[in-house]
Amino acid sequence: MNNDQTSTNSNEWNLYQQIDDAIIAQIKKYAPELEVTLENVKGERPAYPYVSISIYDDDDQQEFNTIENEPFNIHMDLKAVSNIETEAKAIGMWLRKLLFLHQPQAELLDQHIVAVSVSTIPNVNTYLDVDWEFIAGADYTLQVQDDFQDDTQPGYISHVSPKITFKNTKGAELNDTN
Repeated sequence: MNNDQTSTNSNEWNLYQQIDDAIIAQIKKYAPELEVTLENVKGERPAYPYVSISIYDDDDQQEFNTIENEPFNIHMDLKAVSNIETEAKAIGMWLRKLLFLHQPQAELLDQHIVAVSVSTIPNVNTYLDVDWEFIAGADYTLQVQDDFQDDTQPGYISHVSPKITFKNTKGAELNDTN
């Protein structure tokens, strides 16, 4: 296996990164003034208000023993973060509607991503050293179909033409052309 197929930095291979990128693109397309960041990364946080996103659990398999083009559910938080409570709540409400709007739905469907359900996130407002930080947003269940292909076998059988011969009870041979 070559290095490109095993690298977790490759967006082609990293389905979770593809999902993050697709959701970030929708937020930025319809609210370009909002900074969007991944929730669980080190570094400076953007200025208020901003949106953080996080896929918070692994895929939830929907079918038994499917490997290729598997449909599965994932759960993702989209959080509006602000030092103004009403601003966080307003952005959070918009985030809960965004992935159900017609154009974002169509664009995400083209990428095999469908918003199944959404709910509000629990209140996690925090008092920082000198000020409050307010968080509101959306807890989405997304159904995703991966494009994984099992390439562990060198090839596959594309066509079979069996030659079948039967013997009747009297011993005469019958084949598939009789």
